[in-house]
Amino acid sequence: MDYLIYFTSALIISFSLFYAYAKYKLSYWSRRGVKSPPTHLFFGNFKECITLKKPPNEKMYEIYNSADPDDPYIGFYIFHKPLLLLRNHDLIKQVMTTDFDVFPNRRFGSGSQRDAIGLDSILSMNQPRWKYVRNKLTPVLTGQKLKNMIPLIVKSGKPMLNFLENLPINEDGWSEYEVKDIGSRYSNDVLASLMFGVNVNSFDDKEIAFCKKAGMTIFRGFMRGIVFIIQFFLPDWDFLVVPFIKGPANYLRNIFWESMNTRERLEFKRGDMIDSMLALKNGEQNPIYIFEGDNLVAQPSSLYIAGFEATATTIAFTLYELGCHPEHQDTIYNEIQTQLSGKELTMDLINELSFLDSIVVESLRLHPPLPVTDRITTRDYELPNTGLIIEKNVPVYVSINATNQDSKYFSNPQDFIPSRTETKDKKKFYESLAFGIGPRSCIGQRFALLIVKVALIMIISNYTISYEVNKKHDNNTIHVFAYASDGLYVQFKKRN
Repeated sequence: MDYLIYFTSALIISFSLFYAYAKYKLSYWSRRGVKSPPTHLFFGNFKECITLKKPPNEKMYEIYNSADPDDPYIGFYIFHKPLLLLRNHDLIKQVMTTDFDVFPNRRFGSGSQRDAIGLDSILSMNQPRWKYVRNKLTPVLTGQKLKNMIPLIVKSGKPMLNFLENLPINEDGWSEYEVKDIGSRYSNDVLASLMFGVNVNSFDDKEIAFCKKAGMTIFRGFMRGIVFIIQFFLPDWDFLVVPFIKGPANYLRNIFWESMNTRERLEFKRGDMIDSMLALKNGEQNPIYIFEGDNLVAQPSSLYIAGFEATATTIAFTLYELGCHPEHQDTIYNEIQTQLSGKELTMDLINELSFLDSIVVESLRLHPPLPVTDRITTRDYELPNTGLIIEKNVPVYVSINATNQDSKYFSNPQDFIPSRTETKDKKKFYESLAFGIGPRSCIGQRFALLIVKVALIMIISNYTISYEVNKKHDNNTIHVFAYASDGLYVQFKKRN
């Protein structure tokens, strides 16, 4: 009986202490005059994500919209960790660009960075190593380098057209296929060619090994969704996911060194990433980051990882939107025919396709592949014109999909309107937000857009696209990246 009394008393005391601790930790933002949504005593505001009932991008969207329309920010919690979600365009620019010296690092992958290929790369490494590596990689993706890559991109796109050509056709001449799968196979082929110097045809089931062992293994599946949630929102826990990273890392490592050794032995150049890695390997080194071993593998691997899902998702949702809005297809088709008919595809000609650019930008506004981005303060920082002090190491987030669908900034924000008349500065802001903004924006933005546009040019030049507008798709896949869990099945019809 005494034991039961002691046990009950200890339980009551423990719960009371936890309750007092949790309530204090979850009052962090209210003590600073910052609004936050109602919180769970244990999970904070992320219960539905941690229990895998809702994807993080949807939860961040809800948190964003739980604030009053003119609130510049809103606080939230993951467990008892306080985080700040920015809602004002000027503050986002201030943090991401103007005061980049205070916010140079990302929270993503910051837990251990023990894996050189996956987490200790330009995607997640901290200052000052990040700036050094960024400066070394920037010449790899200059305009001239991209121009030279176009023939390789077009070559990778031809199997995609053959694949569409051979799809079963119904009595009305239409074929139907899931466009995220098409985008993934095409993106994999382009990136395998340009990042690792290998020619593969993922549209041939006999040659799809690279796509399955690399891109699809990294991004697809229930467990992969959990891995990315941990890396983006719970980076201190990333030791739990290391076993799930090693397989793809080893595969990419083997592919890379086979290409590197062959290229070095035969002494020929192809105009791809392997050429650039050889130059870095044989160039002058700096102790801050020596380009050797896995530090070399990390560069094409990180660009492959960043590009595979982003380009596949953008292609898929752009085709989906064009299928839902056939009125735009004739405009694009005529623009392509006017500018490109009978000519070899070049960077300059692609840049002349202004309506195609508007279509892609509007698709990215509505469907950013990675709907969140983050930064961490390196010191206490007062957010201008607010009086709020963001304490050192407090993460700051931007919900890209919520920001780009805010009625305060966009008329009819849920609608697909390529010919939006927003000011040039506002258009530039939301156009770049999908790739990050400021010095730490995606180094491969122009590269990714080029891959996407070549795919769209090749498809639109040959096919009319349709989608059952009344058919609803489900975006609730448990993942950080944007997904339609039930697929985006678009119909294609060969143009005469």
